[in-house]
Amino acid sequence: MNTKPYFNKVCLLACILLFSSIVSSCKKKETTATPNAKDDMASSIAYFVKQGFKAENVVFKDGKFILDHDIIISAEEVATRIKNESPAGSPQTEHWRHNYIVKNPYHKNIRLYIEPSVPLEWKTAVQGATSNWNNMVSNDGSIELGMSTTDFAFASDTRVFMGYENANWIARAYLPTSNGRAGVSIEINSKYNGLISSEKLFAITHELGHTIGLNHTDQNVGIFIQATNPWQTTPPLVDPNSVMNSVVLPWTAFTTGDVQAMKILYPRIL
Repeated sequence: MNTKPYFNKVCLLACILLFSSIVSSCKKKETTATPNAKDDMASSIAYFVKQGFKAENVVFKDGKFILDHDIIISAEEVATRIKNESPAGSPQTEHWRHNYIVKNPYHKNIRLYIEPSVPLEWKTAVQGATSNWNNMVSNDGSIELGMSTTDFAFASDTRVFMGYENANWIARAYLPTSNGRAGVSIEINSKYNGLISSEKLFAITHELGHTIGLNHTDQNVGIFIQATNPWQTTPPLVDPNSVMNSVVLPWTAFTTGDVQAMKILYPRIL
């Protein structure tokens, strides 16, 4: 429905890559490393263009690159990627993944710590979103992935906390780090506490998708997940109800494409 806001306008899903330990990730400030020359900046922008972003939608601020108002990556991480990674292929369509996913054994139980300041409705959404992903796994024996909540911050992989900014984002999540750990945090913007419960559930389920390495289904950025186009059309159709689309919807269920993407990224090894 055209009354539903787009995530890239209403849900700035700031998927930030951060090199940090589980314990320190809740407290450590983000790096403020900056490109030290025009050549570094040009190389970084060229890297993003190869990934499928438009150069005019790449902004550098406070030591980080902001892409499409939606994804934030530290300059230090970009420099590491340019050094270590081969160029990405041409943009395609359907389900997309980040460069890194959660490695074995960490993907078997991704532990979420919900800060006490998180309101009950959002806490319920986090717990429901965790159940959504676990239910996908239990309903399909070919996927290996697990999520749980913990009462102890030091024992967590992903911290969920409240923030506030008078801006067009509902929540923002870290992508997996290059060492194979889950995204270290999900921040919820209290400006949008008035969302209905099913939209809160959709938003957090979406954010958890980012913490395990999924990009936006409808933005053609990142690495295309092969065999996630169930219609076999040319060109492929965008999965209109995917939880990883950039449109806020009331939660109903994962799509066939969502499940197929997880079968590919996190297959159960017998």
